[in-house]
Amino acid sequence: MGDCDIERFTFPDGTQLDMLVFERETAASCPDATPAAQAPRESHVCPLCRSPLVHPTEWQRVAIAQWRITLRCPNCETVRTVMLGRDEVERLNRVLYEGTEYLARQADRLVRHHFEEETAKFVAALDCDLILPIDF
Repeated sequence: MGDCDIERFTFPDGTQLDMLVFERETAASCPDATPAAQAPRESHVCPLCRSPLVHPTEWQRVAIAQWRITLRCPNCETVRTVMLGRDEVERLNRVLYEGTEYLARQADRLVRHHFEEETAKFVAALDCDLILPIDF
């Protein structure tokens, strides 16, 4: 079927359900459709809880430009398997890369913040003569 995909959803209780996921209506079938309504589906967004934190747990190439990818939502624990074309995979890769870079920057910021706090505490302890040779 060209206008929909079959996606398998695995719910937290283990129940599995195959669902038809329809592409957005096109301008031909919906006269008042806007370009936003025709936007491609975002694989990193959970279709159930709308969390943008969905990530792949398994990738398998099934054709030259098609992949079967198992996606997991960390919020509602939904697992689904989708078939994605090259453009969708590139878009998902870009989102994953940007998310990884963001997490790395945040981790670096937290490490620096904690180091500065610990250094300030150590300097304050030295100033108050709370650090003795026996402490080392």
